[in-house]
Amino acid sequence: MIVRILIAVFASLVAGLSYFTGLARMMTGILLGFGALCSLLIGVLFFLPADDKRLLLPVYDKVPAWPYFLIAAVLVGMMLVLFMTKAGPAEEEKVSALHFKYFLGGIGGYLASMFLSSIYWFPSDALRRSTDEAFLTMEVLFGTCLFLAGITVSCALLYRASKGSSESHPDLMRRFVLGTFTVFHLDKMPLLVAYLLIYSPETKVTFPYIAAIALASYIPVGIFLLKTTRDCRVTE
Repeated sequence: MIVRILIAVFASLVAGLSYFTGLARMMTGILLGFGALCSLLIGVLFFLPADDKRLLLPVYDKVPAWPYFLIAAVLVGMMLVLFMTKAGPAEEEKVSALHFKYFLGGIGGYLASMFLSSIYWFPSDALRRSTDEAFLTMEVLFGTCLFLAGITVSCALLYRASKGSSESHPDLMRRFVLGTFTVFHLDKMPLLVAYLLIYSPETKVTFPYIAAIALASYIPVGIFLLKTTRDCRVTE
């Protein structure tokens, strides 16, 4: 467990420092590639026959795999845009307290989306015993849509916060926002939620078909990373 924690801390520091030091294009490409790879692997799991006896990542329910492949394709498309196209000059704004308010609002909204939605994802034992599966499914679907909407709005606020700059440091807020975002692994929340919806041993309720909606929140996250990186003056 300690080794895993150290690896996670090291990975977050490397990602954050990459943005803080100006390696935005490289780091964004890695994060988009990671999301595409995870989406592809989950799609492959559901493309194969369902097998709950499998030792590694068993599949308890057969669901369509194409949504996961589609998400992977969209993220790969973002990578192509990142490395094969050039962005025009970004709109500059003098950094002010308003940009930090946008930043705090984006981070707060991001975390609130996660924790508020978890109320619907993990029903209590009493609720599971007193309601049918259809009602639980609707609750989980509502929580997932709430999560997706919250992530989208939060990413928009964070992008707005990244526009703050100064004459001596034109990428001041861009580096700060991207670095902080990745240091705390906020970019990986969509994958975490999708995993919990597919494998939730604590609740013994799985929703693999709704997990694709949760994983789709990688798209607004990817758009935020892509647009902010393309706005950077120095990306290598």
